[in-house]
Amino acid sequence: MTTNKCQAITQDGTPCQAYAAAGSDYCFHHDPAQAAQRHLARSKGGRARHGRHIGPVGQPAPLTLDTTADVATLLQRTINDTLQLENSLQRARTIGYLAGLFLKALDMAVLEQQLAALERTLEQREPLR
Repeated sequence: MTTNKCQAITQDGTPCQAYAAAGSDYCFHHDPAQAAQRHLARSKGGRARHGRHIGPVGQPAPLTLDTTADVATLLQRTINDTLQLENSLQRARTIGYLAGLFLKALDMAVLEQQLAALERTLEQREPLR
């Protein structure tokens, strides 16, 4: 049993390196008789990839961003939404970036609380005469 290479010539003028399909001189990608099947396969692939809904569908409740704690809440929500997506290098980078921003927001929230406590303490003191 011998396996033949596809007889098609690629766009750059070199012979196709794929093996020919059984009973044909061409591979699946170059066989004129397979054009309808190729179109269907591409269409199914696009629908499979883009037709999915990951996580709850709809709009989340609006979030007011008045404090760094609000920003931290938004970042936390976004990280959790991102964790629902397919695992990929881009997702990992996004989560890492958002986690760094989240830590900065937490630091800022602590500083805001400390500043507010100092301001309250100063307001409670009697003015010096």
